[in-house]
Amino acid sequence: MLPITTERLVVRPFTTTDLDDFLAYQSHPDVRRHLQGQPHTDEAAASYVAAQAALDDEQRDAWHDWAVEHRGLGRVIGNLGVYLPAASPAEGDLGFQFSPDFHGQGFAREAATALVGALRSRWGLTRITASCDEANAASARLLLALGFDEVVDETEGRRSFELLS
Repeated sequence: MLPITTERLVVRPFTTTDLDDFLAYQSHPDVRRHLQGQPHTDEAAASYVAAQAALDDEQRDAWHDWAVEHRGLGRVIGNLGVYLPAASPAEGDLGFQFSPDFHGQGFAREAATALVGALRSRWGLTRITASCDEANAASARLLLALGFDEVVDETEGRRSFELLS
């Protein structure tokens, strides 16, 4: 399915050479404040990146995560992915995180637009969901800009969204 190339980005499988870039942004306080859990340790990040690099595109009941590489800089500035449930093959749950150095410049929107298009056309997804922390206004704005509708969520502190084809 990948890589997906846009004007400024390449959405592609992770490689072991992405580890330093991944560790730098995923542990940044401006990224962590809206995420659950703790940042990866060096060892956990290495294991995660290796597992994602080896994951088959068709694997179900799995989180598929891809590196977002800035074409001009040749480095990873974020990642985005989708959980694909086996019980609902036409559905997926989207997630993303980007380095704060690249917030507010349209990179997340560019990458997510490309991935959502591929999820629809290549994987045939007709329902894509996403959620974010209530305080994460930027992610909520992005999801709405991508065409997601906000849906009622009974989970305290979370906002949920849905995109139907």
